[in-house]
Amino acid sequence: MADELLYLTRLADAEREQFRIAMNLLFTEGFLVRSIEAHERAYRFVLANLALCESYLAFAGWGLRRDESLGVIAFDGPAAARLRLRKVESIIALIARLLYEEKAGEIELHGERTVRRHEIQDRYRALTKSTLRKTPFLAILRRLQSLRLIRLVGDDNDPDATVILYPSLAFALDAQAVEELEARLAELVDGAGGAADGDAADEDATDEDATDEDATDDPDDGEEE
Repeated sequence: MADELLYLTRLADAEREQFRIAMNLLFTEGFLVRSIEAHERAYRFVLANLALCESYLAFAGWGLRRDESLGVIAFDGPAAARLRLRKVESIIALIARLLYEEKAGEIELHGERTVRRHEIQDRYRALTKSTLRKTPFLAILRRLQSLRLIRLVGDDNDPDATVILYPSLAFALDAQAVEELEARLAELVDGAGGAADGDAADEDATDEDATDEDATDDPDDGEEE
């Protein structure tokens, strides 16, 4: 470890700047995704300097996870540092993850897997027997976009607007996480008499057949990404 950190002091100015950019992106965005143009250089720098980056993060008790087949690098930290999502956010993330797998054979936009926004809404309605209103739905999509799980393309008012599904979805929600979320969703729907609503801030997030009994600001009611 000491050797790698000593090497950090010997980096050329340009390399040290690239190291700074890569670490900042990981700290602020959680992922480096090769297919995101703004991430590509940082992604390749970290791969080329993996021992250095891992040694640097190890001082804070962090590590790196990577999947080169997906083209994703992410932090590996303690459980307390993991992002927690509200129930409704977890449901939308799960839907996006499932659609990511389903769209594997339908490459449409620059090699990316894409869906239409209404496809996510339709799947939400089928799973929860409730309808998520436009404003909270867009807020959730923007939240997932900020986490570098998806990217929104097009007009907010267009239900046919494109949603790019990033491979970080498959990285953040592996097979075990998907199974756990599906089981949790089934419990929520059964317990709510056929409806699920997890947005504490918006009582009107879903239509009238939805329930808000699960709504809470308590982070313990969230799901871990």
